[in-house]
Amino acid sequence: MSDQNPAAPEGPQPADPAAAGSYAPPAGHQMPPAGPYAPPAGQYAPPAGQYAPPAAQYAPPAGQYPAPPSYPGAPVPPYAQPGMAYPGPSTAPVGPDTRPKILAIIALVASIVGLVVAFIPFFGWLSAPILFAALVMAIIALAVKSQGGKGLSITAIVISVVGGITAIVVSIVAVLFTTISTIETIDDSVTDPFTPGGGEPVASAEPIQVVETAFGQDTLDPDLWWYVVIVDNPNPDAVFEFGEITTEAIDASGTILDSSTDYITMLPGQVAVSGSFYEIGGNQITALEVIGPDPAEAVSEPSTGAGTFSVGELTATSDDYVTEVSGTVTGEFSVEQEFVGVTVVARDPGGTIIGGTSTYVERLPADGGSARFEAIFFTPLPGDTVYEAYPFL
Repeated sequence: MSDQNPAAPEGPQPADPAAAGSYAPPAGHQMPPAGPYAPPAGQYAPPAGQYAPPAAQYAPPAGQYPAPPSYPGAPVPPYAQPGMAYPGPSTAPVGPDTRPKILAIIALVASIVGLVVAFIPFFGWLSAPILFAALVMAIIALAVKSQGGKGLSITAIVISVVGGITAIVVSIVAVLFTTISTIETIDDSVTDPFTPGGGEPVASAEPIQVVETAFGQDTLDPDLWWYVVIVDNPNPDAVFEFGEITTEAIDASGTILDSSTDYITMLPGQVAVSGSFYEIGGNQITALEVIGPDPAEAVSEPSTGAGTFSVGELTATSDDYVTEVSGTVTGEFSVEQEFVGVTVVARDPGGTIIGGTSTYVERLPADGGSARFEAIFFTPLPGDTVYEAYPFL
């Protein structure tokens, strides 16, 4: 009993331990785990290259996938199994953007049109709705995922902003330029309303003489007063070109209530001016003060050439509202005259001036040419009224 080995396995034993490689266990007997068991070298090795995968075929990139565990019985990852490739980065080609770009294209075209319009002076404001619409469409095309043309939308937004700034700048510059030009024109007309260009100055000219004055309240508006002034240029060889005649309305205390200024060319002889006072209010005019041009302003002839006027027979027609006086004026000038003025004075049968009005003819032909004129009194005058006409340049 003492000679027996209690750990020895039961059953038949191989006669020679060297023959352990050829040992076959009895039927139904379970083999020990494969891990600790190592068969003799080369006994179960497959033929060279039969099951060995190509080098690095199943090896993942370094560090991307953990190395398979090496303990006995560890599971083999899928990418390390025969016939399985590790899942690397996707290399599928990206297709073209098929989203519609029509909205981005419309926004771009509208922004370009708005930019062009913005450069047009005084019409730049028309670009505002165009540029605003382009900006809105571009933002929508850029924000909505179903719309394509991202680059076109960004370009449209930039052009719309630039166009808006351009429209503002161009409009401001145009307004400033117009304002400055208008101010310069007004300033020139105030400081030097007329530029004489006639003959030589006349050193010994006599001042004009006031022949007659008249004034009265308008029959339709008592706050409106009319006036008529007839003056005479006593110098046979001197002309007051664009001479200034200022008429002042004076009350009983000598206070100037209002004044009016007329600029006319006074040829030798008599000429008349008429007008209205608008600032009298409830006051009463008792006299007129007339201030004529300085005698030093006299010249030998006007810039349009020396000459004389004559007036044909006058005809008056009246209705319940107005009286119209018509006639013809003839000029003896070497050159054609333009915008010839005519003052018509109305007198009652006793010779008192009861009104005056002015008109003009656009063109008076040279060398005895004639033109018809028509003056209107905005109140019906009596049928026995006598009319006189005084042409002037």
